[in-house]
Amino acid sequence: MISLKRAMQRRAASKRALDAIGLPFTFFDAVEGAELDDAEVARVYDADLNARQYKRPLSRPEIGCYLSHHALWRRIVDNDLEGAVILEDDFETDCVLGKVVEEIGATPPSGALVKLFSRKPVLGTTVAHMTGDRRLVSPKRVPGLTLGYALDRTAAEMLLVNALPFSRPLDMDIKHWWEFGLPVLVVDPPPLRIGELGLRSHITASRLEAASQANVGGMRRFMANIRYQLDYNVQLFQARGDNRRAVRRLQEQMTSHG
Repeated sequence: MISLKRAMQRRAASKRALDAIGLPFTFFDAVEGAELDDAEVARVYDADLNARQYKRPLSRPEIGCYLSHHALWRRIVDNDLEGAVILEDDFETDCVLGKVVEEIGATPPSGALVKLFSRKPVLGTTVAHMTGDRRLVSPKRVPGLTLGYALDRTAAEMLLVNALPFSRPLDMDIKHWWEFGLPVLVVDPPPLRIGELGLRSHITASRLEAASQANVGGMRRFMANIRYQLDYNVQLFQARGDNRRAVRRLQEQMTSHG
């Protein structure tokens, strides 16, 4: 559970949620982006690449968020763990989450990242059916946000190879899954929802502030977003063959495992 050490209200709420369903967890003290010095930021964040590949500069909280997840991928690999479920502290859930985590753990898709949240119903190819009406889906478009996801050690290794230096927010990098060679699956319907505290995220406000400080006005942001979306759609189209091969591999793996 990634959480800022000072975020006592969020920690209390997320602890109540997981304790209520009997799901054990540990807190990970999130990296405070505002406390990073310029040299550390320059080491992990490529501002020049950001100007070419993304639609606005990243804020310090976004950089801290990325580094928090990166530290947990490193922990999985360095400690030779089979994998992990990584959550951010602004979710809501019910007893379904425990069942979904248990099922993913029993038949883990190797070398894939499994997202536990999506704002909308997921359109894509079914990779495996889960209990009830849930399924693992290879989405046509990977949904945003990193509210919660599961990954095995192989997936963590794949992320670590190309993650640093980064130029986009973490969820946008994951949407560019072909850059990591890492297919993304989504549990549909998702077992996580954005909690009330998540609707007041300080990262959202920091994005606007970062754009303002970089003198990125409304029209410039609009044109940068158009350019970014066009580039993304072209790359997504070019990656369709890789996606089909990944889907077949995962379908065969999970069928044989089952």
